[in-house]
Amino acid sequence: MSRQHYKVYSEGRIGNLVMKNRLVRSATGESQMSTDGKISQSVLQVYKDLALGGVGTIVTGAMAATPTAKRTEGQYCIYDDEFIPEVAKIAHTVHETDPECIVIAQLNHPGRQVHHYVTADCIAPSAVESPILIKKARELQPDEIGQIIQYFANAIVRVQKAGFDGVQFHAAHGYLLSSFLSPYTNRRTDRYGGSVQKRANIIRDIVALAREEVGDFPILIKLNCDDHVEGGINKDNFPELLDEIATTGVDAIEVSGGMWDCLVRTEDELGFTPVPIPEARTKIGALAKQSYYYDYIKDIRLSIPLILVGGHRNIERMEEIAQNGNADFLSLCRPLISEPDLPNRWLHGEGLTRADCISCNACLLVLRKEFCCPYKKYGKLKELYLATNAENWRETFK
Repeated sequence: MSRQHYKVYSEGRIGNLVMKNRLVRSATGESQMSTDGKISQSVLQVYKDLALGGVGTIVTGAMAATPTAKRTEGQYCIYDDEFIPEVAKIAHTVHETDPECIVIAQLNHPGRQVHHYVTADCIAPSAVESPILIKKARELQPDEIGQIIQYFANAIVRVQKAGFDGVQFHAAHGYLLSSFLSPYTNRRTDRYGGSVQKRANIIRDIVALAREEVGDFPILIKLNCDDHVEGGINKDNFPELLDEIATTGVDAIEVSGGMWDCLVRTEDELGFTPVPIPEARTKIGALAKQSYYYDYIKDIRLSIPLILVGGHRNIERMEEIAQNGNADFLSLCRPLISEPDLPNRWLHGEGLTRADCISCNACLLVLRKEFCCPYKKYGKLKELYLATNAENWRETFK
């Protein structure tokens, strides 16, 4: 049975963009850029497969917005004009494959969440020690915040020149912009800390500066509805943050959750099994455990579009959420690694209503070496875990 009549497959709008459906490929770090800044053919094939697979919008893996923001060796970069021709290949590949497919470039700085072996600058709005990371973040000085704002604004200009349809700030999962928004990591008392309005000022300032150059170029943001740490963003204070971010000039908000520090908490404390990456939960086979951030937005109405990510595995459940009108778009990550053609499969009524993805998170542990679903590639869980070489997952965060 065709699902052409489903709301999930109806047109949606963000700013001046028209999306052919409400399905979004949420940012997924391919980490496949070469050491000399080249985009490999294997990466371009990933984007070609996604565009062929029927998803309406693709958000790229995070691009380093400043020279000190590269958290993996293969991460995309956009902090200098020299990178424009290479990242432009991604936008060109998507548009050439499907002119109706929208492609958004994500910008990021890891902030305080830096592995001990990475040279990225370990910085944060405040020097809050992490219970799980070796490196201690250095508190940013006011002039450094100004430099970061300029870098992000310049990166937006470059993304526009590279032919992308829009840009997204990664302000979720505990990274730099996320750490400004959270009261857990932001203890500042100046313009960029304190009230929710002040914590959002860094976003407001980046958008205002960028708008001088890019006009109405669509600017999106991804943020946490719950940090899952005491003293952070949570279900009670999230609505106020959401309302404030909606006033900063962004065109759409993607809602997610989690940061690395929450991984020291127990399953009883969290309500889910603490595994890396915390925003990507395991053991969500049951329908009741899927779409796990829906409760945070089910009673919220925004003046700008809202994108919901987090454990979507069943098209009928997703259609129910779309029909309820709380989420304008639904985004997926891991299922589209397993099945890049999942949107078309569901559209044409082929196969099961659930995705093939079993939410084992093994794909997230091998992305630095290859972009694939290890469960499908290796066939057995034992071989899968041997392939990921992650005997102690906590070691991956040190």
